[in-house]
Amino acid sequence: MYCSLFQCNLGHILQKDDTFSDHVRSFLSTIWDAFMYMLGQSYVSSMGALLLLVAGVSFVPPKMSRKRRLLIGLLHVLAHLSAALILMLLMELGIEICVQHNLLATSGYHTLYEWYRQVESEHFPDPTGLRTRIEQWTFGLYPACIKYLMSAFDVPEVMAVTRSNICKNGMISLSRGGATIYYASVFLYFWVFSTPVVSLVFGSYLYICINWLHLHFDEAFSSLRIANYKSFTRFHIKTDGDLEIFTLAVDKVPKEWKLDPGWDNEVRQPHQASHHRKFPSKWRANAFHQDPVNTVRIVDHFVIQPTHRLQVAAVNGSVSH
Repeated sequence: MYCSLFQCNLGHILQKDDTFSDHVRSFLSTIWDAFMYMLGQSYVSSMGALLLLVAGVSFVPPKMSRKRRLLIGLLHVLAHLSAALILMLLMELGIEICVQHNLLATSGYHTLYEWYRQVESEHFPDPTGLRTRIEQWTFGLYPACIKYLMSAFDVPEVMAVTRSNICKNGMISLSRGGATIYYASVFLYFWVFSTPVVSLVFGSYLYICINWLHLHFDEAFSSLRIANYKSFTRFHIKTDGDLEIFTLAVDKVPKEWKLDPGWDNEVRQPHQASHHRKFPSKWRANAFHQDPVNTVRIVDHFVIQPTHRLQVAAVNGSVSH
């Protein structure tokens, strides 16, 4: 959300004399202002929100009416947008609090590198001038690599210094490279914070849909990763050509298995199919009452006749009629 990256005026939320309800009211009003700014002036964010809305509506199963699909998708997208704006404002407040307490944005971009050089000169002196010669031999690449590598690990300082420069001098003062670094730094922390929140929002959406709207059974059930309640289909071609179809189900899947001694001791005929054996599987459940051989049940059974037999039956039926 590019529109909410530059919330410079946050003093009204952090006023010490306000009550808790005043802080909450100021926080929510700032969220609303950022949302309206996103829709009205931030083209990138508004296009992203529009694409998210299209994806949210398309994700709703088509068995619902268009109005309900639009309503469900809109509510889903609003939940994600609200979570994104709240997280972004919380990040801005965290940086602002650290700046006010002189924990960030005190020495510039390379605070960690300057501390490293200070400790290096105090505890690791270089009387022979080896480090200076290495810097000359590498045309300054040796200290530059250490400097910018440490800046990559000092992301909060980069975010705080860049944010302070933007708030003082405006976005024009920031170069394209600096803007890229700032966006990447914010995105890195925002990704860490938003991942569990997005999972919570999407999980809540699936929970509501499966319990009250009776939607997304496949997505919700697969997300739960339940090992039980498995079903499978078996086909049997009869001697008269009919295709017999069985749907078998197992409510409880065993978690512990062991080798079946009957499988090794059984006398098997050459090329004998496993379903003709008394012990068809090498493995069996550790608990007898959980063995699928004893708990499997038929939940659906139907027969499909060959096409030519159906045509003959239809002709005979029309003639006799």
